[in-house]
Amino acid sequence: MLLKEKISIEHFEEKKFKIRLIESEKDTAAAFTHYLYNHKNGVSQFYKSDAIEHVKNLFKYKFPEEEISKIAAEEALQYLIFQQDNIPFPALKNTEFKFIDLFAGIGGFRLAFQNLKGKCVFTSEWDKYSKQTYQANFGEVPFGDITKKVTKDYIPDGFDVLCAGFPCQAFSIAGKRGGFEDTRGTLFFDVAEIIKKKKPKAIFLENVKGLRSHEKEKTLATILNVLREDLGYFVPEPQVMNAKEFGVPQNRERIFIVGFRKDLGVTKKGRAIRSNLFSRSSQKGFPLLSLTQKAA
Repeated sequence: MLLKEKISIEHFEEKKFKIRLIESEKDTAAAFTHYLYNHKNGVSQFYKSDAIEHVKNLFKYKFPEEEISKIAAEEALQYLIFQQDNIPFPALKNTEFKFIDLFAGIGGFRLAFQNLKGKCVFTSEWDKYSKQTYQANFGEVPFGDITKKVTKDYIPDGFDVLCAGFPCQAFSIAGKRGGFEDTRGTLFFDVAEIIKKKKPKAIFLENVKGLRSHEKEKTLATILNVLREDLGYFVPEPQVMNAKEFGVPQNRERIFIVGFRKDLGVTKKGRAIRSNLFSRSSQKGFPLLSLTQKAA
């Protein structure tokens, strides 16, 4: 039997092997699954090195007496591509844009954007059980804490849309509206930092309804000011939308913020943009946001 044929996808899920990985600063498990599900596009290059390291780590665990070269590990990695099991919610075969999924929960945003012919190329979620559910739904292990540089360094270039359901947090500002630096120390700052560096064509943000009145409206005003003035996005006024208005049997109100890079020339007003996206993403048998139950 060839060396590459001695391992399978199931071996990577063994509990003892996962425990060994906890000591590593790198998130090789996430890189490995992201590589497998992006092997047909150029995004896989961002994950290849750590994906190979993940395979080598498994060989060392399963066959400690074997000397594993990088070439052998890469051959095994390519062999594993064809062992992927069917997953409940795969991306469509012919996708039209790439997006990243931050604060991913168990995949509500991802499912919605996949229904719109999007391809997810990066996912981040810190909660242990949400990550397990996400992997069961989509076959990928999300990367961890998005506030850490090591996690941000995995984000590929060239994606089109940034999705983020970030928590509502107050900013330390004196006036009515703050700027980019005033958001430092909050999770929105991490989102803004990624937008500033990667410059996606569009952003799609979700938050609780209470964001509109939070801190006497200062929090939302600061977010909009950063997106519009500091980051250079066209952002129509946010809208509160209820899932029950789009075929979902749930009274769930959330505020949605959509933005487009100004050089794209998008000027269409807000509600039509969000309403169309929300309703279309609720199609194909599994409605937007019914998959994830984040706390209000």
